Amino acid sequence: MKTFSIWSFVFIVIGILCYLMNWMIDGYSEPFIFIGFILLIIGAIIGFTAIAKKEKGGAKYIPLVTFFVVLFLVSLYEPFQILRVITWLKNIT
Repeated sequence: MKTFSIWSFVFIVIGILCYLMNWMIDGYSEPFIFIGFILLIIGAIIGFTAIAKKEKGGAKYIPLVTFFVVLFLVSLYEPFQILRVITWLKNIT
């Protein structure tokens, strides 16, 4: 594993942990969801960079698959979280 593959994996794992922290606490915590969403996107971008740089090994594909699976599961079980994040991003700009 090279540098971009490792960083991609780290960002994806931290993003998933943020989503898990939100489900473990009572209620809804926008900062956890927002930070988790941003970290997942950063991890996916770094994963695509690892593919573009043609790093050796197959570990560069794991964060990308995880990114799409996590967002699919979140949109399947709690679709309003995605809507809240998009609304929050719209209000920031």
